[in-house]
Amino acid sequence: MRFRTVVKIGVGLSVLLFCVGVAFYSFLSLTDAEKGKDINMFALIPDDCNGVLDTDNIGYYTSEFPRTSYAIDLDTLHHSELINNILTDITKYTSVNTHGLSNQIKRLMISFHDSTPTKDVVAYFNIAGGGNKFVLDILRQKYGSDVYPKTEEYRGRKIEIYPLGKTANFLSVLSGDGYIVVSYHKNLIERVIDAVKDGSSLAKDTVFSKHQIKKSANYLTFYGRTGSFPLLADNKNVWSEFELHLNSDVLYLSGSMYEPDSCMHDTNLRLDNIRNVLSDSILIVSGREKVDSCITNAISQSRSSIFYHCLSNLSREASYIMVADMDKVVQNIDQYSPYVPEFICDNIELFRPFIISSQITEVDGGFSHIYVFTYKD
Repeated sequence: MRFRTVVKIGVGLSVLLFCVGVAFYSFLSLTDAEKGKDINMFALIPDDCNGVLDTDNIGYYTSEFPRTSYAIDLDTLHHSELINNILTDITKYTSVNTHGLSNQIKRLMISFHDSTPTKDVVAYFNIAGGGNKFVLDILRQKYGSDVYPKTEEYRGRKIEIYPLGKTANFLSVLSGDGYIVVSYHKNLIERVIDAVKDGSSLAKDTVFSKHQIKKSANYLTFYGRTGSFPLLADNKNVWSEFELHLNSDVLYLSGSMYEPDSCMHDTNLRLDNIRNVLSDSILIVSGREKVDSCITNAISQSRSSIFYHCLSNLSREASYIMVADMDKVVQNIDQYSPYVPEFICDNIELFRPFIISSQITEVDGGFSHIYVFTYKD
C-alpha cells in the first residue's frame, strides 16, 4: 500500500484541484443524492482504494500554511509543485471573483488507487451548483473557449471526457445532483460507478464505516489502509486516521487506528514486543510503566533542549512513545521506517527540520495516536 501525503498529491492533482477548487461539506446519503438532496460522499468511493483525503476547507490550510515558521523549509520541495499548485494556483482560481467557487464547493475528497503514480487518484466534490457546466466554464477559462467534451456511457451513467489544451492529459468527469467526480483515468470513474451500482463503496466497509463521525469545521484528514505505523499492523482491513493541525512552530497529526476485533490481540502483542531504543537523539519506549517512568524522569530534569521538551509533553498514560530528531531518522531510515507512517517515510526529506514525538494510547478497546512535528530552527 502506497498512501501519499499532500506533498506527492501536488504533482498529480494540479489540474484536478484547479478545475474545482477548495472547501467542502458533511456526511450525507447517496440515495438522496439521486433526488438532488444531500449525499454520503464515502458512498461514491470504491472500497478497494488505498487511502482518502477529506477536507471541508482546504482554503483555510492554504492561507494558514504560509504563516508558519517552517513554510520556507517546505518551499525547498517546490519541484513537487505543492507550493505552486496548491498554495498559488488554487487561491487564484477559487477567489470570490472567479464564479464564486468558494460558495459553490462544500467539500473535497480524494481517493488513492492501485500503484505509486500520483495520477491514480479520484477527486470528489460536493457542490451547490450544476456540475458539468461548472467544470466546462473553469476549463475554458484555463485552456480556451474551444474546449468541448466527448461523452461515453457506462452502466447507464454518462462520463464526459475533456481534453486539457495541448497537453496529453484528459479529464474524465461524472456529474450528479450535488456532486462531481473527476479523474485523469476513465477506468477509475467507471470504478466509482461500479461502487455505486454494486454497493461496494467505502461507506459499506465493515471497519471503516463504523468509525465515521461528523468533524468540526476546518478539518483536513487522511485515512490510510495502514496501521498507526507499519510495525503495528499488517492487515488490509486496518485503517488509520490522521487529522492535520498546525500552528506557527508545530505540525501534528492525531487520530485512531480502526481494525477488526480479531486483530486487537495481535496489535497488543506487537506493542508489547517493541524493543526499547535509547541512542543519540532517538528514544523509543514501549510499555505503560516504562513510558510513565521515562516521562517522569524527563520532567524532573532541568534540561532546556527541544528534545526533552517534546518528551515531557507526551502522555504518561501512553502504551508507546517515540521522540527523535528526524535528521537522525533520515540517516538510518531502514532501521526506523517501521516506526514511522509510510507516507512520512515516502517524503522523509520534508520532515528533516523537525523533532518527531509520537505516542500510541489504548482508549476504549482501541488505539489512538498523535504525531507532533516540532520545528527545530
